[in-house]
Amino acid sequence: MKGKIIVLCWLLLWSGWSVAQQSNILRGSISDEQGNPLAGATVFIENQDKRNLKGSSTDANGLFQLEVPNQPDLTVVFSCIGFQTQRIPYSGQRALQIRLKMADMQIDEVTIEARGTKQINSMGISYRDQVSSTERFDLKEVETMPFASIEEGLQGRMANVDIVTSADPGARNSIRIRGTSSLNANADPLIVIDGVPYPTTIQDGFDFATANDEDFGALVNISPNDIESIEVLKDAAATAIWGSQGANGVLLFTTKRGRSGKTRISFSSKLDMRREPDPIPLLDGNQYVSLIQDAVWNSVNDLGYAAGSGYLDLLYNTNEINFNPDWVYFDEYNQNTQWVNHVNQLGYFVDNSLSISGGGDKATYRLSLGMLDDVGTTIGTDLKRYNALLAVNYRFSNKLEVMADMAYTRSNQNNSWTAGGLASPRGIAMTRMPNMSPWVIGANGQPTNEYFTPRVNFQGGFEEGSMANKVYNPVAMVHESVNRTNSENARANFRLRYDVVPSLQYHGMVGFDMRSSKNRRFLPQSVTGVSWVNEYFNQASDRITDALNLTTENRFLYNKLFGEDHNLIGNAILRTTEELSYPYSSETSGNASSGMSDPALGGNVVSIASDFSAIRRIAGIANVFYSYKGKYNINGGYTWEANNSIGREHRWGRFPAVGAAWLFGDEPFMQRLNFFDLAKLRYSWGRTGNAPSGAWRYLGTFSPLVPGYMDMPAIRPQRMQLENLRWETITQSNFGLELAMLDNRLFVTMERYDRRTTDVLHRDVRIPGSTGFSQLAWFNSGELYNRGWELIVNYDVIRKSDWGLQMMLNFSRNQNEVVELPENMQFENYVFDNKRYAHRIVEGNPVGSFYGYRYLGVYQNQDETYARDLNGNLIYNLNGEPVFMTYNNQRQAYPGDARYADINGDGVIDQYDIVYLGNAMPLFTGGLSLTLRYKGFTLSSFFHGRFGNKVVNEARMNTEDMRGTSNQSQAVLRRWRHEGDQTDIPRALFGEGYNILGSDRFVEDASFVRLRNLSLRYSLPKPFLQRFNIQRFDVFMTIQDLITWTNYTGMDPEVSLRPNDVYMLSRDNASTPRPRRYAVGLMFDF
Repeated sequence: MKGKIIVLCWLLLWSGWSVAQQSNILRGSISDEQGNPLAGATVFIENQDKRNLKGSSTDANGLFQLEVPNQPDLTVVFSCIGFQTQRIPYSGQRALQIRLKMADMQIDEVTIEARGTKQINSMGISYRDQVSSTERFDLKEVETMPFASIEEGLQGRMANVDIVTSADPGARNSIRIRGTSSLNANADPLIVIDGVPYPTTIQDGFDFATANDEDFGALVNISPNDIESIEVLKDAAATAIWGSQGANGVLLFTTKRGRSGKTRISFSSKLDMRREPDPIPLLDGNQYVSLIQDAVWNSVNDLGYAAGSGYLDLLYNTNEINFNPDWVYFDEYNQNTQWVNHVNQLGYFVDNSLSISGGGDKATYRLSLGMLDDVGTTIGTDLKRYNALLAVNYRFSNKLEVMADMAYTRSNQNNSWTAGGLASPRGIAMTRMPNMSPWVIGANGQPTNEYFTPRVNFQGGFEEGSMANKVYNPVAMVHESVNRTNSENARANFRLRYDVVPSLQYHGMVGFDMRSSKNRRFLPQSVTGVSWVNEYFNQASDRITDALNLTTENRFLYNKLFGEDHNLIGNAILRTTEELSYPYSSETSGNASSGMSDPALGGNVVSIASDFSAIRRIAGIANVFYSYKGKYNINGGYTWEANNSIGREHRWGRFPAVGAAWLFGDEPFMQRLNFFDLAKLRYSWGRTGNAPSGAWRYLGTFSPLVPGYMDMPAIRPQRMQLENLRWETITQSNFGLELAMLDNRLFVTMERYDRRTTDVLHRDVRIPGSTGFSQLAWFNSGELYNRGWELIVNYDVIRKSDWGLQMMLNFSRNQNEVVELPENMQFENYVFDNKRYAHRIVEGNPVGSFYGYRYLGVYQNQDETYARDLNGNLIYNLNGEPVFMTYNNQRQAYPGDARYADINGDGVIDQYDIVYLGNAMPLFTGGLSLTLRYKGFTLSSFFHGRFGNKVVNEARMNTEDMRGTSNQSQAVLRRWRHEGDQTDIPRALFGEGYNILGSDRFVEDASFVRLRNLSLRYSLPKPFLQRFNIQRFDVFMTIQDLITWTNYTGMDPEVSLRPNDVYMLSRDNASTPRPRRYAVGLMFDF
């Protein structure tokens, strides 16, 4: 056996040596006219037919190395964005030093980069030849926009990359690439920064019950000023080298690096002011009291005086709404308070960034420092971030180069005590009774500095020993409560490139990501008003998480040109990842003072918890690319991967991927047309795997048996061992067409894809009790389907020296469908009650669908309240009397009540009348960028749209329910009061929720088109700047979210998606709306 291996190695070495005799190695450098190296410049060999045979690009030092085929009449072509292309006939040269001249036309670098002039992808394959679906974007397009997290800049810029952002500082933004392919596994794309996966998964021990949108933030630790370009990988052929982590797509971030030459100092500063839209008009004090009286009397009339006496007692003996001048708190309840205006403010944003870069022949460096201060429009919300990044390249020789990146980020983030919903400051402010004062009124009739926080009032409060029916003073909450997260993030990665032989490279990488965060929450007595004996007096909690992520990668890259027509590129990769997390939490109450927020000072321990999680992955990846004559390309890959969340029987997943491309534009019959600069058809197919979120999901667990057994401690089985827990498998196919025309001024890309998910991962599946367990924690069964198309058009309408007009358009469609579900799956979670929507996943409908009742308006008179069958005939009881419509067989319908569709015609509105109401996912998404350039002026605009998605307007639902003591919107002024009233809003009905059932009354079309960005930039002339040794000086003005065209009745149609929850994808629960932002800034280099 040993002898066979030796012979095989000898044959491989001999064949490689013999083929090498057919080519020569050309080395050299590319620089500008001043001798500054040009990184990313392209070099390729062109034959006499103008066909590209071999290509490469320069490194950070402007150096290149290229194999030249042994053929006659070859030309070496050198090009770089913004410079004139240079062609040199090849006559056997070994080394060339090239200096490129500046181009006469000021071509927009951003537009060209986005269209694909970047030559080599991460697998060593040129973008012209690749068979996969990718899209690239240069952040120079958005460098005038003020944003803290990179997702905001990408929103709407890439086809079928659907990003929904939050308006709160530092909040997480939802990203979906080509739809949702899983119900319970992670649905977010993989983020890769300079070749190292960046952790965005939610750790074990995370409390979803109390978490809000801000708790999920991840990319906020990455400064957008350090990112140079972004590439999105969409299909299985592109994501194959990232294994299961890339099952939902991949976003590759490339950071800025230094270049050889003199030291370059860059500085940018941005300042914006922001103002949110006008709030929903609410009732004033008199209107509020009138509504309460109307609601109480309607209920009393329905119930009768005897049964409704309690309501009458509440109405006539409640001082808060009776304006009793003898009451001690008369002044505090004799107001007209616009609560929302007291929790809002003008926000602002300041972002300063400084970088120093340069280097010599062997080493380059870039050091960047940043400081950001982002103050939200809700009082008490802000983000302060300080970041530093050092990137170093050192070239020991032409064969060996080492790269090191070290980054540190510290952030301090303040959030609302609770974000979104009725318990948030905004939610409470919208529903707090308007005749109440936020402050105690002094003897002079003026507000004092003391917050008015009665323990119990007409709207509820704190019962002793309970948090039920809690109602806070929202003004006190935004000023006094604490929800602060201090975090530190240190990242380091070290990479090595070694040229083993001219056609074989070794790439090694090790990356570290260390995070430490501490969340402090404190709810002082000044907010709740509870007495000192209450269990929740001065409530305090800490949540501390330490996490470490370690990634290693060993890669061999083989790139060989065989003769004139054959090019072979191979990748062999071994990658390991480990994600360790150590969360700890504690909660206490009874701190001695409202100034003491540390839970260690509390007198009562509410809870203490700790956890440990270790997610481990190992993957072996092989990928081979072959090109014949540069026109016929095929690619194949195979991934072997293991994950410690999968059962032992199926731990190793095997995922193949293949693809092919035909550059038919290079065919003689097409070249005779002389119309296309590029014409390519491509197809890819592949499989990827998805694992359950978290670690050790297959393991059985035990829990303490309380109170024990026979006076002894005991444990009991809690979760069944799942040895057969399998990978969730996603099978994708992609067909693409790429066209370039008009001297590379017009680029068109069209995609058609299908994604089918099988062995869908489900959680908490019910099983027979005879097994000893009530449910399985995880279970594989079912099928999901996504399909869609994408269109990308980039067009240089005008390309002249002084004038330029560029257009970039993307438009996409994604359809999602649940194809199959397991028979024992129990998705229903519905209680017949007010404001509830059924939680269902139904075969044939999309994930994230809404289910509820069809709202038909209001019963205008008694005749309309009679029950009718499906044919419109009256329904009679056994006595021959017509019966009235009822709600769940509990209450008769009366004139003025909400009218719902009786789907089965039985005269009862119940769960059998629940129907599909719409879907949270958009049918279409798109973006349009227009850039007009005249000499030093650049005017750019960007429009973003989402179409066909539905949103449950819970904010409207909560302010139109008219069933309790919450304040309501002015829309209820047109409520039904008497027979004959023509209105779409039911009557007020105290204590009854039948008029506010979950229905399509509040499921609204949230389609919109938004002028996302309008920016004017002026670049000072270079001849003028050269007098002061300045390379660039730009000033700009930007307006964000200037205009929104929508029919949505809420404050903002762009509603944040809650991650990893298919039932709560799109609900507008009084979260912070996107403000209009006015920004100015400057950027200069010298």
